[in-house]
Amino acid sequence: MKKLYWTVLGMASLVSAFALYYNFATKASQTGLREMQSGGASVQPADTLGDASKAAANGAADYRANLAIAGSKIDEQNPLSSYKPMPGIPGRIALEEMYAKGIPATPLSATLALGLSRSGRLSDEEKIAMTSVLFALYNPENTSGANPDIALELKSLAADSNKQTAAYAAMYYARLGYLPDTKQVLDQALQSGALPTDSYFREIAHLIRGAPQEKKKEFLAEVLASSNRLASDILASELNSGQDASAAPFLKSSEDMAKLLRATEPDFGQEVGVYGGTDGLRYRTWLRATATIESAKTGRNMDDIIVAKLSEPGTDARKVLAYLSSWEAMPLLQEAAPDSQVQKLAAIARRQADQNPGNSYMRELAQTIEVRMKNPPPAAPKPVFEMPTGPAVAPVQAPDPLQSMPKHP
Repeated sequence: MKKLYWTVLGMASLVSAFALYYNFATKASQTGLREMQSGGASVQPADTLGDASKAAANGAADYRANLAIAGSKIDEQNPLSSYKPMPGIPGRIALEEMYAKGIPATPLSATLALGLSRSGRLSDEEKIAMTSVLFALYNPENTSGANPDIALELKSLAADSNKQTAAYAAMYYARLGYLPDTKQVLDQALQSGALPTDSYFREIAHLIRGAPQEKKKEFLAEVLASSNRLASDILASELNSGQDASAAPFLKSSEDMAKLLRATEPDFGQEVGVYGGTDGLRYRTWLRATATIESAKTGRNMDDIIVAKLSEPGTDARKVLAYLSSWEAMPLLQEAAPDSQVQKLAAIARRQADQNPGNSYMRELAQTIEVRMKNPPPAAPKPVFEMPTGPAVAPVQAPDPLQSMPKHP
C-alpha cells in the first residue's frame, strides 16, 4: 500500500506540473492571438512569465522529490537493513536465503553489504555467503554506484585465511569480467590451496571470452599444457556457440584449440554395457567443436566430417548412439537415403542397444534415432536354428559289465 501511495503521489505531482505549464501556454497563446488581431506585438508581462516559470519548475522539482521519496521507501524493505550477524551455519543460511530471493542492486544495498563484510563481525560461514551477495550487486550498469568497491572487497576476500571464503571470492572476482589482475588473484587462490585445479582451469577457460587477444593466446596455451578436460569442455561449448561476441572466432582459428580437442576426446569407459548421459553430452559437444575447426580450415561440410569420424574403424558404438540421438543430428537423419552411410551408422546404434537389453537408456536412444529417420535401417533378420550338418558320429559303446572274479579256494 505504501508503494502504491507514493506512486500515486508522484503521478499527481507530475500532472500538476503539466497543468501549470498548460495553463501558462494557453494564456500566452491567447494573448498573442489578441495582439496579432489588433496588429500589435505579442509581449507577455515579465512578472507573469516569471511566476509561471517558477510554478512549472517547482512542480517538476516536487515530482523528482516524490520519486526519490518513493524509491527510498521501497529500499527501506531491503533485507540487509535488518540483518544482524549470527555465528555459524544459521547466519550463512539467512544470507543465502536473502541472495536467493533477490537483493536490489542499489546504493543502500552496496553500503549495507560492504559495511557488514568489513565490520569484522561476520563468521567464516557468513563470509562465504557474503561473497555471493557482493557478486549479485555488481552489474555492467553499476546501478549500485559501488562496482569498484565491490571488486576490491572480493579481491580482499580471495586472500582470506578461510579457504572456502577465498575460493568463492576468487571465483566471483574472475566472473566480474577480465581485469588486469584477475589471473594474479586466481593464481594466488590456486597456490594457497583454496581453489582446486579443475576450478582454476574452469575460470581460466571462461576468462578467454573477454580477454585481450594476447591474453587469449596465453590462457589457451596454459589450458593446452594441462589438458584439463573441464576447461576443454567449456571451450568446446563456447566454440559451438558461433556467436561473434564469444570466443568462437578466436578458438575456430586456433591451432592450440585443435590440439586441445585432439588430446581430450571423451570416452565412455571400459564397460560396453554402460552408457553415461554426461559422457554422451560431452562427446557430442566435442565432436561438433572438432568438426567446426576442420570445416573452417578445409571448407568441408560439417556433417560430412562428423559422419566420416563416426565411421572410423574401432569407433565405440556408444559414440555413434550419442551423436545420432542429439538434436543436431536430426537433419542428417531425416535426409539419410537407403543404404547410405548414415543409415549404416543407425544400424550400428541399434545393434549396440540390442546387444545390451538390460540398458533401457540405450534402447530408448536407438528408438529415438529411428523415429527421426525417413528411411530407418531395415530390421535385422532373426537368427534361425539349423540342424548341424556333416558326417554322422558313431554312437559310443557302453563298456561291458564287470564280471566277478573267481574266488580262490
